[in-house]
Amino acid sequence: MHIQQVARRTSQISLATIDPEEIEPFRDDWEHDTQPLAGDAIQARGHDATAAPAPADSSSLCTRCQNFDVQSFARSANRRKGYLLRDVQAAANQGCSFCALLLEALEGVEKPEYFYNNLFVGRTTLNPDLYVHMTVSESYYDDRELCTSLSMGLSVNRILVELGDRFSGVRNQSKHEVCIAADPGSPAVLNGDIVGRYIGNDPSSASHYETARNWLQACSSHSKCNQRVSGSVQIDPYHSPLPTRVVEITRENNQQRLYLRQTEGLNGAYITLTHRWNEFTGKCITTTSNYEERLLGGDFGELPQLFRDALTIAEKLNIKFIWIDSICIIQQGDNLADWRREAPKMAQYYQFSVFTLAGTAEDMTGGLLQPYPRDSVPWASKLVRLPYRDKAGAVAGDFYAYIRRVPLVGEYMDQVRSSILFRRGWILQEWLLSKRLLWYTPNGLFFECQQELPRSYDQAQIAFGRAGAELQAHLQLKASFHFSNSDILSFWYHALEVYSGQHLTKPELDRILAVGGLAKEVAQILADPERLASRENEAQNEVYVAGLWLRDIYHGLLWEKEHHASEQDTKTVDKTPSWSWASLLTLVRWPERSKGTKSAFTVTGLCFTEREAHEIPDHVVFDGCKLRPFNAMTERPTFDPANMFSCLHIRGKLHTVHIRGYLETEENLKKAALSTGYSPIPEACNWRAICSAFQPDIIAGWGSLERLQPRYPSACDDFGIAVYALHVSTRYLRHGVWVKRQLPVLDVLFLEEVVSPLGTPEQTAERRVSNRFRRLGIGRIADEGLIAEFEEAGERDIQLI
Repeated sequence: MHIQQVARRTSQISLATIDPEEIEPFRDDWEHDTQPLAGDAIQARGHDATAAPAPADSSSLCTRCQNFDVQSFARSANRRKGYLLRDVQAAANQGCSFCALLLEALEGVEKPEYFYNNLFVGRTTLNPDLYVHMTVSESYYDDRELCTSLSMGLSVNRILVELGDRFSGVRNQSKHEVCIAADPGSPAVLNGDIVGRYIGNDPSSASHYETARNWLQACSSHSKCNQRVSGSVQIDPYHSPLPTRVVEITRENNQQRLYLRQTEGLNGAYITLTHRWNEFTGKCITTTSNYEERLLGGDFGELPQLFRDALTIAEKLNIKFIWIDSICIIQQGDNLADWRREAPKMAQYYQFSVFTLAGTAEDMTGGLLQPYPRDSVPWASKLVRLPYRDKAGAVAGDFYAYIRRVPLVGEYMDQVRSSILFRRGWILQEWLLSKRLLWYTPNGLFFECQQELPRSYDQAQIAFGRAGAELQAHLQLKASFHFSNSDILSFWYHALEVYSGQHLTKPELDRILAVGGLAKEVAQILADPERLASRENEAQNEVYVAGLWLRDIYHGLLWEKEHHASEQDTKTVDKTPSWSWASLLTLVRWPERSKGTKSAFTVTGLCFTEREAHEIPDHVVFDGCKLRPFNAMTERPTFDPANMFSCLHIRGKLHTVHIRGYLETEENLKKAALSTGYSPIPEACNWRAICSAFQPDIIAGWGSLERLQPRYPSACDDFGIAVYALHVSTRYLRHGVWVKRQLPVLDVLFLEEVVSPLGTPEQTAERRVSNRFRRLGIGRIADEGLIAEFEEAGERDIQLI
């Protein structure tokens, strides 16, 4: 029958013609009634929010739900069946727990309104009967995307609940996640029909350890999870090179005993622990004074419960070695010599471990294995028991249905990504480098690996389509950290943007070192011969200095303080050069790249003033910043991810400009952004007007100056402050519809001269260094007059410090 459909006042609308094959297999599952539903929204009935989480038994089900058959969903191409809404309401009012759960899922869902115009008989039907539509899937993937690696059963853990009529296809979807799960080892699990698990609320239970084992086993076949990020080495996590030192877990007289082991090139299986340092973890650090005794199995100090639980988890999973930085690296007594040697090796340590163990609770004094609070687990409010029928139709045990009060995506964000652990500076590289992570959260387990989206304790997997923009960006960042990424430098800048806002206890030591492991892998990707085959001019230019890459220094220098970062959030790190992003403890961002951008200066040399802290070959070290000939294309320093300071020697055009007041209005910011090709247009930021000294009334561009210190209170607004601008690169804006024009825009680095006294006080007035400069900020210039002034300026040699 041909039916014309019109739907009004629906939150989600899709028009579809009738598919007879969709409905026909479920004739017995669809019931008819002509009584309309009163009200515009469905309200939950028969639900007791204070009920205990114990599952309701079959005696609390109506006759229809007692005969529930999960196999019936397989007899439809779309895995859907439906109950007449008024019957569900009536059964819920009479005490059916599953019907009450369905109504709870529909709470607040707007009732669609329809009319049908039957073109054959000229009859119009208003407000047809509404049905509760149920569609089963695994983690909301459709049938074509289902994971079928484990069984030939239904493989379902979700019921998508929708409200709509029987035929039209116009349905409003519930915002709630209705989950289905079964006990490990039950027929529903063994037959592969229910992949969701109910493992209880005790993280030390056998079911939790079995869940972790299954995750690890499934991950063992993932190609991306068994390959180093740089692609240079295949990884066997159960037979990997061990870190320099590990803690060995042994059993002596049925008691756990620990040894600090020097591995001396041995292979084996180990796990890594990531954690926040506190007064408790600090009590058991390894020092030069207790090192020898720990090798003999004694004096491990007062281990915090976090460490004790980590040891228990490793032992339960049959892994005898664990790497904990505070124990496996000598922390005191050697002037941090061992720490400096070991920290750059973390790229290997985290990648080669079986998994990284992490606890995300804000208070970790109770460790990792505390039972979850009853009201925090997703099935706390209502857990409904349904009969399980096998393919032969015989009842073979039960399975469960419950509503997630917090959607899985939201729970992952709350418990993992937004946890206090993820605010640590070191966590970013530990997360990105680890092939597998086992997250112990206050609400339950999460598992992540390099190849698939995260899974939760009930075996559900995050559906990418349901993830918010923030979570998608978070997960895509890790996915892009791989040698197959042709634009690995974009990953690098994105990672730094995330990292720049995280907390470090010792930024003067760790600001650059905490991403040294990432830099080590990026360096190998950039140096890959196949990648360099098409970039002959860059083949010898893989130099890493102060957190930036010399090959991309023209873009790397253009970092900007994030627009929403407050002045209170900005602190300086004295040991890093002013031109590096690492010199400020604040959120930073890089501009979007533009095609055809041309560099405007030449790097003529590098020097490392803190030579005693690094093993840098003499041929690239300059004594006291006295420049001697250096070719950045042929002379390469040894890769040093711990390098904190570098002096950048440049030959380029330096010109004086004036800094005026702030571009305070949204309109002025928009004009400045559009005229200089800046995207996205900022709604608010601390941009200042840039002017030529010869045309102070014309705004030539904008400047983001995080270090500018006005010499006089009102000088900046009224007369401007003269600063130097280094021409970094030129980008081009295209204008015109019929006749295309390319208008140049200059990327500039604003600088101030650093005048340092040399010799005795009497000589100070006569002897000063005049070619050393410190960064003040960045900006763009689009005014033709000021651009012409730059073109006429001569080149000079300067040092950026």
